[in-house]
Amino acid sequence: MSKIEFKSHVPVAHKAALEALLFFNDCQERVSACIADAIEKFGAPEIVADRDRLRIHMKGLPEVQSLFAIDMDTGRPVGVAVYARQDVEHVTVVHIGITSEFASGGRRANEQLLLKLLREVRRSTRRVKGIRTMDLFYATATGRAAVPRVSAKALM
Repeated sequence: MSKIEFKSHVPVAHKAALEALLFFNDCQERVSACIADAIEKFGAPEIVADRDRLRIHMKGLPEVQSLFAIDMDTGRPVGVAVYARQDVEHVTVVHIGITSEFASGGRRANEQLLLKLLREVRRSTRRVKGIRTMDLFYATATGRAAVPRVSAKALM
């Protein structure tokens, strides 16, 4: 079992792995309605090279940030959370993905990468003055219902 680290970028050498994670993820069918709603509301994510690093850009959210779960043995991204500050008190995770090996039913599902990724997003947003809650856009079955607020305590 390899270790996972969290970073704000992915090396350019892993562009194909990031494309697979973000656009061709085996688990997308589980939340396809949520993905469609997120794209309609926030715009489509784009992979942008910034020198030797890759980041996620969204035309509808100019201040979007990303957090990547990186397999330390291979350097490849195995998870991503794309989020933005919606107002003074709220951060919304607008896209999230993990590789099928970490998803429910995957061979590494017991490592709970999704929960760890969300906790790390919450930890990093806690440093920003005024942030009180984090919204998960994919939290509903269809993405069309009201998005629940997740308090800091819920992700501890």
